[in-house]
Amino acid sequence: MKLSEQTVNILKNFSTINQNILVKEGSQLRTMSTMKNILAEAEVTEAFPQDFGIYDLNEFLGVLTLVKDAHIDFSSEKFLNLTGDKTKIKYFFSDPSILTTPPETFNAPECDVNISVSKDTLASVLKAAAVMQLPDVVLSRITLEVSAGIAATDLKNSTSNIYTETLDDDRQDKTFKFHFKADNLKMIPGDYQVSASTTAQVSNWVGDEASYWIAMEAISE
Repeated sequence: MKLSEQTVNILKNFSTINQNILVKEGSQLRTMSTMKNILAEAEVTEAFPQDFGIYDLNEFLGVLTLVKDAHIDFSSEKFLNLTGDKTKIKYFFSDPSILTTPPETFNAPECDVNISVSKDTLASVLKAAAVMQLPDVVLSRITLEVSAGIAATDLKNSTSNIYTETLDDDRQDKTFKFHFKADNLKMIPGDYQVSASTTAQVSNWVGDEASYWIAMEAISE
């Protein structure tokens, strides 16, 4: 087996959510943050022949770069072999019991708000949050007379700088205000369809390469 560039990029993204991963037999990759407030899923082109655990995903991704055009052999239950023209690496699996892994099943809540966030808008807001050291991102529509927007701010600072972009999506017939920690918005760059549950305080960000369930923070009015 050879890993596609897309699969490697998904694994790189997942490593920002959790340093370890349990890859299950099949073509779906899933991970969950240690705080259990982010759950990510992606379908890949490869079909993994068995379950295996990786304790340090960044290390594993680095190991992949040591072998040019690496072929992965899963003939052992304890380790995999990476082979190239002149190189071979034996890389041992991790005990799944020491890994932070997603639940086998996830009962998705019913979402009552749906909105689109473009790749450029999301990138701009997260860049503004980093440049101005703003820890919060707010997705909102305060009144029906104005369009929804997304902002980077600091909700604990009444004199905080604020970066705002209007969203080109007026499908909603209700007002809403959702609060996220900027550090939790670890999605692969892309356009996202966002669904949110006001009762469960959780959101689902669905993109072309992966989807993410991200817990929302409480907002003190």
